[in-house]
Amino acid sequence: SQMNRTHGYRTYSDLLNDMFTEERTSSNHFIANPPANILESESDFRIELAAPGFEKSDFRIDLDKKLLTISLEKKMDENEDEKYNLKEFNFNSFNRSFRISDKIDTEKINAVYKNGLLQLTLPKREEAIEKPAREIKIS
Repeated sequence: SQMNRTHGYRTYSDLLNDMFTEERTSSNHFIANPPANILESESDFRIELAAPGFEKSDFRIDLDKKLLTISLEKKMDENEDEKYNLKEFNFNSFNRSFRISDKIDTEKINAVYKNGLLQLTLPKREEAIEKPAREIKIS
């Protein structure tokens, strides 16, 4: 829609595609993925993954060029007496990848795992942060 463009409105998906997009794993194998939130502030993006019951050391976060991959490998203790017929919430491995744009300062990405939430902060580069409008005085 041409009108929207001129006024500078952007859809959520435009925004995500601009900053980073999630790379889908191929559909022929199923990996249970933890739910994720993606939040944006003026200065950064945050990816939050709900993955309770793990240790910090169970996660692995890799950045290869522009591909950020969050993965988990956990050896589960299976209880021999109980067999699961359906086991949905006890995922012990997953892999989520996000392709990051040049607007993110990859040197400053950091991650914290606390209270079952893995939170990554992806700061925007200085030049990608929108500055508030200001009046320029004539000297």
